[in-house]
Amino acid sequence: MREGVWRIDLELARDSVTGRRRRVSRTVEGTRAEAEVALARLKVADHEKRLPSGGTKARSVAAAFEAYEQAVEAGLIQLAPSTAVTVRSAHRVMASVELPDGRKFGAVRLSQLNWQDVERLYAAMREAGRGSAWIRRCATVLSRSLDLARKRGLIDANPCRDATRPRTVRTKPFAPGTVDMKRLIGQVAKGDPELADIVTVLASTGMRRGELLALRWVDVDLGAEEINVAAAISDGGPGVGILRMATKTADWRDIPLTGSALAALRRQQERRVDLVGDEPRSHYVFPGDIDGSVPMRPDALTVRWAQHRGGSPINLQHLRHFAATVMLDAGWSYRTVADLLGNSEATLRLHYDGRSDVGKRKAIAALDF
Repeated sequence: MREGVWRIDLELARDSVTGRRRRVSRTVEGTRAEAEVALARLKVADHEKRLPSGGTKARSVAAAFEAYEQAVEAGLIQLAPSTAVTVRSAHRVMASVELPDGRKFGAVRLSQLNWQDVERLYAAMREAGRGSAWIRRCATVLSRSLDLARKRGLIDANPCRDATRPRTVRTKPFAPGTVDMKRLIGQVAKGDPELADIVTVLASTGMRRGELLALRWVDVDLGAEEINVAAAISDGGPGVGILRMATKTADWRDIPLTGSALAALRRQQERRVDLVGDEPRSHYVFPGDIDGSVPMRPDALTVRWAQHRGGSPINLQHLRHFAATVMLDAGWSYRTVADLLGNSEATLRLHYDGRSDVGKRKAIAALDF
């Protein structure tokens, strides 16, 4: 077309209904070799039947974002409500980023989008002060959005595959010690006994905050001394509200109860009996209302904990770190701990592999002289 700009055309099979000839075109910026590669990708997309019957019209990145959000709203893509909120936020942030050449990333045509543009997006976000963790989260959202666009024939290949994501600096997760945990729970129990029992169950099982709030009496077997975790409470934000849905891994797991956790649940059962008498087993163990049929809001529990922990740095996420660290330091395998926490073994290793476990202590002891 002009220096450094090529148009590639691909003749498709005739329309099976009208018999009309079909053709799809792309505009490519770069060398002739890059145009030939784009043509090859277009042929592959046609072979895999990823091109819509009318050919692919040039659309923007923002259009791909909108298509992804519509798929989520229609239930074609299942996301936790909180994740859907993150997706919308990431889309909004990325679409508004200005690239070095002055283009808004959301206005970039999909037919012209390449891995260099994606890396420029990451660089621009860094310069704007966005943290690496947030940029990597946006990168995941971008890749999934463009993957859907590729499947629908809006783009021939996902350029995120070739773009380098920013590296994150791993930091040691803060895990409180057993003595500090006991002292803090004892302190909280003086002002809010129920909250102290909530924290005891969290620290003794490694459950996520939303999983504990979704726990109903039908999920608790005090005789067998175990609980069944199969759901979580999630806040979907304005217009969605509080939902009870499958756990983060969309799976269930049984967790044995320690003596402390068992005692905490029995105390909560006594509170509920004193308050409302016998209640249906479908009611929540730690509800958000007196009746017991409504779950407690996750943010309400967080605020409640912040009000009672005083000057302690321990937050609710640290309770999960505490459970994982104590079990791993006791010599239990990553597989066992991962099963109890509802994590993948790979994720658990990513977070805790650097700690001073029992094996490392024995190994280093061999060097003592």
